[in-house]
Amino acid sequence: MEYPDGIVLSCSSYSLNLNEINFFGSINPLGFVLFKRNFINKNQIKKLIIELKTNSLNPKPLIFIDQEGGKVQRLDNEEFLKFPEQKKFGDVFVKDKKRALDLAYKSSFLMGFQLHEIGIDVNFSPVCDLFFKTAHKIIGSRSFGSDPNLVYELSRAFCLGLLDAGVIPVPKHFPGHGRSKFDTHLNKSIINTSYDELCKTDLVPFDILKNSLMVMLAHIVYPNIDKEVATYSKKINNEILRKKFKFKGLILSDDISMKAINDSLVNKVKNSYNANCDVVLYCKGILEDIKEIYPYVKKIGKKEFDYFINQTKTIKVKKRNFNKFKADLLEYNLIKS
Repeated sequence: MEYPDGIVLSCSSYSLNLNEINFFGSINPLGFVLFKRNFINKNQIKKLIIELKTNSLNPKPLIFIDQEGGKVQRLDNEEFLKFPEQKKFGDVFVKDKKRALDLAYKSSFLMGFQLHEIGIDVNFSPVCDLFFKTAHKIIGSRSFGSDPNLVYELSRAFCLGLLDAGVIPVPKHFPGHGRSKFDTHLNKSIINTSYDELCKTDLVPFDILKNSLMVMLAHIVYPNIDKEVATYSKKINNEILRKKFKFKGLILSDDISMKAINDSLVNKVKNSYNANCDVVLYCKGILEDIKEIYPYVKKIGKKEFDYFINQTKTIKVKKRNFNKFKADLLEYNLIKS
């Protein structure tokens, strides 16, 4: 068995151009991630997914997407349900925990059902970050709330819904983006909170990682843990993620084209792998950049990939009453008909 390269790439438009077909046909990435720039309608995106799944050396590349709900929803026309931001479930949880968990599961199952139906394998969701009033709005309503246990419970329900629909969830952004004063797409961010305090708060929702197949890191520096940004931190990846959280799946970087790390793309790739990050994510879809970094891409480790593949084989798509789930979400004004 040939192990795939530890990278997830993207393409530039609604279908692959000739240059992309030629280059993607020569490489073996873990998969490809989709964005709004890749989407017109359901028929078109299904064709693009087939193109991506048949135009690389990887016989089974994974298709990824950011479909959180709320303001982060890549498939956003009338053919797809418009899902609520995660905060809505946190608001229900405060009043009725059981109902909130039920609705979170139903929403994520419907989301996963629609993704699985068109050939998407992995969703960069849920957001496990806590909400802080004093932080940058980049997380905001994407968070379930401020209570660590509330976020843990709802994140777990969300993951279960996606899995039961046949889609792999990716909890993010470890070890917690919620306190950040900056948008890491644009700026460097440092969180000076003590590790002991993080253990009592931000890290609590990530207890779900014991049973997770993937996790996404935050491009943030936590100086009370390590002077290096989390993406470059062996301490965060090895001592905290692997040992403390007993995480056995694949560690993914956030998008390396983000500006939070002031470094060249090549160095970002090298330093991420050096810190035992398994998979680097590059989202801009610029073929010249992809060609520049690809000579430095490393294969995913045997131990990590074998675990990942063996666990994916245990995922069983469940049959659920789509219309009943939809009606329940409509009743609580969580989706629109």
